[in-house]
Amino acid sequence: MIYFDNAATTRNKPEEVFQALNTYLRDIGVSPGRGSYSAGIEASRMLYKARTTVGSYFGLSRPDKVLFTKNSTEAINLLFHGILNKGDHVLISCYEHNAVLRPLHAMMQKGEIDYSVINREDLSLSAIELCDKYVRDNTKLIALTLASNLTGRIIFRDDWTRFFHDRGILTFVDSSQGAGKIDVDMKSSGVDFLAFTGHKDLYGVPGAGGLCCEAEVSFEPLLQGGTGIHGDEYINPRVFPEGYEAGTLNMPAIWALKTGIDHINKHKADIRERETALLEYLIQELSCIEGITIFDKNVSRVATCCITLSNLSTDKVVSLLDNNGICVRGGIHCAILAHESLGTVETGAVRISLNYFNTIEEIDSLVNTLKLGE
Repeated sequence: MIYFDNAATTRNKPEEVFQALNTYLRDIGVSPGRGSYSAGIEASRMLYKARTTVGSYFGLSRPDKVLFTKNSTEAINLLFHGILNKGDHVLISCYEHNAVLRPLHAMMQKGEIDYSVINREDLSLSAIELCDKYVRDNTKLIALTLASNLTGRIIFRDDWTRFFHDRGILTFVDSSQGAGKIDVDMKSSGVDFLAFTGHKDLYGVPGAGGLCCEAEVSFEPLLQGGTGIHGDEYINPRVFPEGYEAGTLNMPAIWALKTGIDHINKHKADIRERETALLEYLIQELSCIEGITIFDKNVSRVATCCITLSNLSTDKVVSLLDNNGICVRGGIHCAILAHESLGTVETGAVRISLNYFNTIEEIDSLVNTLKLGE
């Protein structure tokens, strides 16, 4: 199998990630915060190590200001329902994932908040120009994806987040796409909150994500339940982060995430050099195919490419590649705003997303298959 759907989930991972899963399940195998016996205490130590590894990676001034959820979608819902009040206005980009759009749109339909979408042609505006065009007196939050899950285009701009943070508007980054490929220093970039997920560019496995909090957290938790502490109280305790982590945490996945980040920290230069070379080669070779459209071809991007072919529908492209053992994603992706901006709502699009475990030979197989299918 040739796997080019890393923007959904990285299938090929560092060997130590698989070892970390095995180690936790076999050698620890218990939940943190649920017992004072030695294995439970060690589980709590490992949870703290994972928490601070994530926080340090994203440049938190206090690396333990991280709360874990099952994925970034849960973290985003926790944040939006926690910090947004009736009458608030939110500013988002036209490349946001549905995990950002849908909770905001649902809240708007209930008459709770309003939101505006930054047009594609305005993504190059200066912060002051953006402010003049989009910000209202009631703007509470600006939310930006780190990179587009559809085209790979880098959307996050630290000049924007610093500008809005300094003016008292909360800033949020959805790092689900791009974390591991792009550095974000929350403290120096004025990022108040950042959602992450483990199973993509951080080389973890499904089941672990969370929210990094540079700003003070005072909002209500999304879930009520067992927190491992203050068990005599009728509602979750006002304690960070445990009060926001009701239920049993997925510690095998959290430990795998910590191990994936350790791998990135150790091999960051090699990872980025290789992925840059692979992406440049992919775009160069795809450009030779007649009738191809490569979206966001000439912008800063992560190792993801989005295409359509004039003579093949996206479902036929996916089927053609799949019949030759090549995995890509086609159709409508989880970013309807981006499809609307690119004009691909009717046609869908094919996404080819790489990571540094891919090879030139695999790209050649993809390109040659597409050429034969012309």
